[in-house]
Amino acid sequence: MEEKEIKIEQDEYAVHTPQSTKIITKNDKKQIKKNLIKFVVWVILLLLSWSYIQKHPAEKVSVFSGFEVLVQKIEIFIQSTFGHNGELLERKYGMEKYYKELIKMAENNKCIDVSTLQEIEDTYKNLKKENLDWLEYFLPEYTKKAYEYDNIVKDDDC
Repeated sequence: MEEKEIKIEQDEYAVHTPQSTKIITKNDKKQIKKNLIKFVVWVILLLLSWSYIQKHPAEKVSVFSGFEVLVQKIEIFIQSTFGHNGELLERKYGMEKYYKELIKMAENNKCIDVSTLQEIEDTYKNLKKENLDWLEYFLPEYTKKAYEYDNIVKDDDC
């Protein structure tokens, strides 16, 4: 058999470690420095973003609500594709959003008594628990109640 000599090209800046025979060339060092600088910049940007979100609650809410909407859209897509209830699920999420807005408006309205606010919150919780199979029959009732609550909340007479 014929023996072949394997030549390893070495850079004059190569670093040899006793644990391995891997050679780190000058180009490898440059790439490591570039990647390290990119990493440091991204960490700084991430910390600045986190600091900004902590100081601005509205931005914090928008980040989480955006994630919630994304999850809902995925659920609607899956239901549309496999369960055929995508439109109904979308209407349910729209009604839940409407009830959340009603609750916020009722909390800010000084004329609303606590029992009415509690009734709106209970209706919202029941809507969230509602089974998708029965929702088609109950959604019109939730819609009717929502409009009634809307009239109560928007009424300016104390």
